[in-house]
Amino acid sequence: METEVKQGHELKADTSHHKHTITIFVEVNGKDKEIEFDHSPVTGAEIRAKAGVPNSDDLTRLVHGKPVGGNITPTDRVEIKDGEHFLAAPTGVVS
Repeated sequence: METEVKQGHELKADTSHHKHTITIFVEVNGKDKEIEFDHSPVTGAEIRAKAGVPNSDDLTRLVHGKPVGGNITPTDRVEIKDGEHFLAAPTGVVS
C-alpha cells in the first residue's frame, strides 16, 4: 500500500512540473490583485498589463510591506516567485 501512495505522489509531482502556475500579488489603489503567470522571468509590462495599470505607473517589489529595488520599468525582466508582492502606483508615489 505504501508503494501505491509513493507512485501517486510521483505522478502528481510530474504533472505539476509540466504546468506550474506562479501567483503574485500586485497592490493597486490599496487592494491586492492576484496575478498568475506560467513562466518566469516576466517583464514589467506583463505585470502591469495583468494588473490593469498603465505602463506609465511605477511598479516595485515589496518585501515585508516595504518597496525594494526601485522602479521596475516595462522592459525590465523580473524573476518572480510564488506569493511575492508588488506595488503599482502613479509615477512619483513609490519611493
